[in-house]
Amino acid sequence: MKENKSNSLIHLGAGAMSGVSSVVFLQPFDLLKTRVQQETMNPKLVNPLKLNKSIIGNTIKTVYNERGIPGFWRGTVPTLIRNVPGSSLYFYFLHMSRTMLESASRNFGKNGNNSLQTNSINVLSGIISRASAGFILMPATVIKVKYESSYYQFSGILPAVKDVFKTRGIRGFFEGAVPTAIRDAPYAGLYFAIYESCKKAESGLAVKYNIQVHHSLITATSGMIGGVTASYITQPFDMVKTRMQIRPVDYYGFIQSFKKIFAEEGVYGFFKGISLRVMRKGIQAAVTFSFYEWAIEANKEK
Repeated sequence: MKENKSNSLIHLGAGAMSGVSSVVFLQPFDLLKTRVQQETMNPKLVNPLKLNKSIIGNTIKTVYNERGIPGFWRGTVPTLIRNVPGSSLYFYFLHMSRTMLESASRNFGKNGNNSLQTNSINVLSGIISRASAGFILMPATVIKVKYESSYYQFSGILPAVKDVFKTRGIRGFFEGAVPTAIRDAPYAGLYFAIYESCKKAESGLAVKYNIQVHHSLITATSGMIGGVTASYITQPFDMVKTRMQIRPVDYYGFIQSFKKIFAEEGVYGFFKGISLRVMRKGIQAAVTFSFYEWAIEANKEK
């Protein structure tokens, strides 16, 4: 029992450290993505593809003119409040759910397809862990997005919390919860399943062709492939979530927001900021899983 408790604490600690490392380096991507997604755009008046070439550059100039270089790290504190415990809880739930599902699989699926069972466990573990951590930390997510947006000029975390409660009540801290859950569940399931499959495939190829590849490189590339692929698939839900959290008066329901974005901005509207999200998620996945697995392995060697 003590060993299980110790293992759980190790996963919590490793998750926290990986969360800090990814936030510090990648906050500018998150801030720019939020800024790009907050504005509406009529595709009938402009060429979306042509606009996309300059929109990120214009956003970078705007942020720099507002606050200089430190402006790109605006929102780092609420992001840390969300991501550090978020990463800890994610990896903790991932460890626990995977352990329980593997145990259940051994007890009830002895005659089943081992490969199918493993893939199913990876998908379900990712979904359970991400959805659980995401719901618990939803209030921090709302504050983070509002803090990054140029629509709000909060002087600190506490004023932001007070403003949300004053204007929207308790429900204000959970706005965008539905698209967040719809985004996070398939994202985490796909992400973790692809990560494990790529890691297994890369390790197999290295053995087959007798290539010496460091484990950290396999972990990093597998994490990046998983993060990029899952990000593309779940991007529309990320867009809906951002709009609901920044402009809850205009975007007050999941279906209503989905229809509004499609009617006013077309399909392209759901993919604004996709390049920033893909870059951030890809790098974050590589850094997070590399750091996490390094921490776990380092602890085993003690």
